[in-house]
Amino acid sequence: MSNHADHLSKVWGLTSDLPELESQSLSRKCPTDRVFVNRSLSLDTIRYYGFDMDYTLAEYRTPYMEAETAKYAFERLTELGYPKELVDTKYLPDFAVRGLIFDKKQGNFLKLDLHGLVLTACRGTRKLTRREIRDEYPTKFCKLLEKMPEGENRFLQLFDTLFDTPKIFVVSVLVDWLEKSSNYAKTDAGYFDNSNSSLITYGTIWSDVLQAFDMVHMKGPLHSNIMKYPDRFIERNPNLPKLLEYLQSCDRKVFLLTNSPYKFTNVVMNYLLDDLTGKKWTDYFDYVIVKASKPRFFNEGTPFRHINRTTGSAILGTHQADIMLQGEVYSGGNCDLFCQLTGAEGPDILYFGDHIYGDVVRSKKTNGWKTFLVVPELKHDLDVWTRETKLFERHHQLERQLGELQAASANNQDREAIRKLDQERKTIVDEIDARYNPYFGSTFRKGGRLSCFANQMDKYADVYASTINNIINYSLSHQFWSPPKLLPHEATVAQQPE
Repeated sequence: MSNHADHLSKVWGLTSDLPELESQSLSRKCPTDRVFVNRSLSLDTIRYYGFDMDYTLAEYRTPYMEAETAKYAFERLTELGYPKELVDTKYLPDFAVRGLIFDKKQGNFLKLDLHGLVLTACRGTRKLTRREIRDEYPTKFCKLLEKMPEGENRFLQLFDTLFDTPKIFVVSVLVDWLEKSSNYAKTDAGYFDNSNSSLITYGTIWSDVLQAFDMVHMKGPLHSNIMKYPDRFIERNPNLPKLLEYLQSCDRKVFLLTNSPYKFTNVVMNYLLDDLTGKKWTDYFDYVIVKASKPRFFNEGTPFRHINRTTGSAILGTHQADIMLQGEVYSGGNCDLFCQLTGAEGPDILYFGDHIYGDVVRSKKTNGWKTFLVVPELKHDLDVWTRETKLFERHHQLERQLGELQAASANNQDREAIRKLDQERKTIVDEIDARYNPYFGSTFRKGGRLSCFANQMDKYADVYASTINNIINYSLSHQFWSPPKLLPHEATVAQQPE
């Protein structure tokens, strides 16, 4: 048994067939255990392993977490004047997917491809037909700012985090309410109430929902309930302490970098680690930074402070030190200061996070960190991908047939055959979409076209998996190789033998 295999057998209690882990193809063994590779990455060069907390170390129980969040938001919205019956709205756990964009002019949620073309759309909780999409977006193009999601767009709002899914649902319910309300008349400007001369626009709805969710997260009962009943909201991961101990035992530095405040972080990490092992949760990390204000942390940052763990508050003034101490907790700061105090450099760091922009895009673009995107949705996506083989095969067959017919000289008979094949292809695409999600389909694609979210993931995440646990299936000297990415002229043109 190899040294790595021997170590894993002790840490994880794995069986004697462990040496086969790295010699066998994980793609044939268990897809949900794999780490998928966008850019080649050698773990042998990684000296620092960093982790976000929410939805990375702490796996929240969905849809319970989302349903509770939506309920609290509806309660806040009634305080802003919305109907009280909205509080009783039943949450739809299979409605929203990550990466959607809200069109504040038209009131639609859109799933776009990487070029800004509309793949799927819903107004409220009603899925729009292809014809309705063409009527509202004649070119099927929704103009995005080049810097989005980094830039601001007054008419478009991106939803790319797991915390955003209940927001998508709440906005959609309010759009449904406006569409059906007899008190409001739809005009070019918005929805007008003649009884009190008030106007509600889709932009107003988003502004009110944002305010409601800010109240829920900052002053509402959500955080206090999670802290009081963590078992209701958080899945306990028995492998987490083993993973962190394994990394430290291999002389890697491990750090926690979270936007959550200390008191909340302390309760969550106590639940995840202390209650399982009896050790202090801070012993599992060489460095701990809370209230990091990512993505700002990766640029100018915020004042760097030392946390008094007894009071849970930051010590007055910025912390002045040459090093960061294990067992201590710090707040804020920035990436440059963190690297200065720890000796880390961008390429030495592999950071695990679920937030495509706050965790992955900024750390990669600004500081050159290696990035591991946690994508819980991948489990369901892989299940559909591996289960619906016949549908996918039929789709590929239809695309090949269409390509062959369209390449030939098309007479009227050919055009009719092309039309029928294309209609069948669209029907198959819709069937595949429904297997993933009845409203928006897969998070990552529609048919053969990648979504905007998938493009961001491909562009900025070096590797990705459904859970952080999957990294343990590879030795810390493992070389991840990315599959070759061929251009169309390379993928479709056969090379001639010599």
